[in-house]
Amino acid sequence: MVFLVLLASATVTDPLCTKALEVAPEMHCAPATYGVALAPSAEHAANMARYARDAEGRFATHFDQPIAPYVVFSIPPVPPRQALNAAGFHTVLPWPAPQAIDGSIRERVTAQTREFAAEMNMSAEQTEQVVARALSQLPTPESLAAIDAGMMPHELGHLWTHQAFWSAPDHVQDEDTPRHYGSPAPDWLDEAAGILLEDAPTADQRRAHFKTLMAGGFVPAVGANDGAPFLLDLAGLLTRQHPGLDRAAPALEQARQSGGVAVSFTPAGQTASGPPNGKETLFYIQIRAFADFLIQTSGRPTIIADITKAISQGHTFENWLATQGPAHNLPASIPALQQAWSDYAT
Repeated sequence: MVFLVLLASATVTDPLCTKALEVAPEMHCAPATYGVALAPSAEHAANMARYARDAEGRFATHFDQPIAPYVVFSIPPVPPRQALNAAGFHTVLPWPAPQAIDGSIRERVTAQTREFAAEMNMSAEQTEQVVARALSQLPTPESLAAIDAGMMPHELGHLWTHQAFWSAPDHVQDEDTPRHYGSPAPDWLDEAAGILLEDAPTADQRRAHFKTLMAGGFVPAVGANDGAPFLLDLAGLLTRQHPGLDRAAPALEQARQSGGVAVSFTPAGQTASGPPNGKETLFYIQIRAFADFLIQTSGRPTIIADITKAISQGHTFENWLATQGPAHNLPASIPALQQAWSDYAT
């Protein structure tokens, strides 16, 4: 009986997990297909590996590019990035454990609520009541898991497309390239890489918000903003700097200097530096809908990959449209694409 148990355990040993656990033996490891997830608990590692496998499938659908070995590492503790790289893992994505996110949100909400109460000259008793009410509205463990299912694949999408297109030998680096949120790609294209890898509930929510805003409705996460005019402005989307760039700039610069990755979490509309501008939420909603439009119009699930490859080789989107657009059932110019997009959106 003991022999059989040991044999069964040996058959599920994953070679990537073996390598990862040599670096971080105190962690639990769960394999995806091309990478692994490391976490203090086996359950959390398994959940992260499941989200990563789902992301791998969507990456194959929309980008059809190889994925180098990677690690999703639950933090805390701090991942031993260099040792994992030396063990053969191309990328390491640090991912806050649910309790870390929950604790961070609680601290922030408590501090902000107490500050508000002080401005309103509330008594100590009133302050505690307001704090308790605010904390009761925080994300549940189930909603935090839903955030992981959507946002972890999103961040992996950024890493994998950067690896596939912007680290390639034929990538053309322009010294005059303006500052971007993620990769050297235009910000809309960079975010499309992440958004296309989000899970179905997240994608469907973005689509529902798009329909609501186009119909003149109100989306709480967006607040009072331009709505439909913003979403219809294709020229603006194609040239727009990521609305969250200035907010995220310190973390992005730190990540670049350390060779790491900056991850911005927005549970309950919050980020590490405060609530996101409604324009950020609009930006993501617009990109989700525009990516759907490009895929449906061209009939190519990999159309974003086609565009990304061309731009990484030094072409502009406008040039790509002129030379390749008609072959993919797309207009050959930005103005013509604007009209097609308006027809689709309305």
